Amino acid sequence: MHRLSPLLVALLMAAPALAQTEVLVSEPSDLSLPVVLSTLLYGGVGILMCVLGYVVFDKVAGLNLRHELVEDQNVAVGVMLAGAFIGIGIVIASVMLS
Repeated sequence: MHRLSPLLVALLMAAPALAQTEVLVSEPSDLSLPVVLSTLLYGGVGILMCVLGYVVFDKVAGLNLRHELVEDQNVAVGVMLAGAFIGIGIVIASVMLS
């Protein structure tokens, strides 16, 4: 199991503080550093949460999804996994927007 580096932990801890800074966006082309950093940070956290959701789904489903997709080329498992990713993405997006 990989350990999180102290820098990554500090960035994850600072994410709510970055999100709460008041940024006035007057034009769509106004991209300030805090806006870009918070977008990248939340995007990275969202991707990490999707990967974690895949791992949890793999354990709960009781299948070897990688074997089914890569070696057996099971299309039904691919469709099921796509639906799971869409559902996980919707949940993560709604949590991050609230």
